[in-house]
Amino acid sequence: MRTWVECPALDIDLDVPIEQRYLSIPPEAARRGHELLSAIMCEIPSTALTLADATRLRTANRFHREACELARLTGESWRAVMVANISYDLALSTYGCSTIALATPEGPIVARNMDWWPEDVLARTSYLIRASRGGEFAFAHAGWPGAIGMVSGLSSRGFAVVLNAVSCSEGVSPTGYPVMLHIRRVIEDAASFEAAVKMLTEVHVAAACLLTVVGTENAERVVIERTPRRAALRRADGDRPLLTTNHYRALEQEIATDGCESEDGACSRYEALLERFGGVSQPAAYADDELLAILTDPDVMQDITAQHVIIRPRQRELRLFVPARLVG
Repeated sequence: MRTWVECPALDIDLDVPIEQRYLSIPPEAARRGHELLSAIMCEIPSTALTLADATRLRTANRFHREACELARLTGESWRAVMVANISYDLALSTYGCSTIALATPEGPIVARNMDWWPEDVLARTSYLIRASRGGEFAFAHAGWPGAIGMVSGLSSRGFAVVLNAVSCSEGVSPTGYPVMLHIRRVIEDAASFEAAVKMLTEVHVAAACLLTVVGTENAERVVIERTPRRAALRRADGDRPLLTTNHYRALEQEIATDGCESEDGACSRYEALLERFGGVSQPAAYADDELLAILTDPDVMQDITAQHVIIRPRQRELRLFVPARLVG
């Protein structure tokens, strides 16, 4: 019996004026957006709302009108919407995420678990967000009604970006660009896989993160290990799988124990994936159900796993699933 459920999609036309862009969103989706925003705000101190104004300045108003319209959609304030979209930079007390970038005969695949809280509400409110411009696909991401930033995104220009959490001794940089919003602008602005890697490597960001970037060719698979100001690249070894959990492996070792069992870079999820894919040295075909079975393996999936995502950049395909146990 399958233990996952595929999520519905919301289609957004970027050519429609932003004041009208979300009018076609179903009321049920709007209600779910309100539900998730309320749950997030229960976890974040009300004083954090003041960070919305700082984010508006740091991003030069790029996302302000969108936040205002999503606030109308969900019945929340624009500050609550903005703070929810920088939540990665605010709280890293409980996290996970497991990501696999595979070489296949049809081009690379990214398969990942997104482990975050509140996992039950996040699973119930997850939607595949698809955006178009000029009648053509522009980008897609695994989101929710109210999402501006991204944790798993696909660009029409032939690349995908996936975020894994990590912590570092530098802490959070208030002057850095919010991580999820930076991924959003890379997905929208970068002209190619190489341009995306450059933007994700060079920009001063607000928090440490691990960014898996995958293009349309099997050689285009890299993990960018970030602190707010530093970066190191970890590329795939030939056609071998490229794995990521929640530790630095190219930067000097940092202590990051949440979601893993030790402070020396060991992680049971990483070891489980390494055991599964350790013998793979050339491109192999993988069906989505096969990948989902791996992502839902008890040695890989966590209690806080909220989403399963499969991305095929060459085919411009992103599929979003959630654990069936979380959605009844």
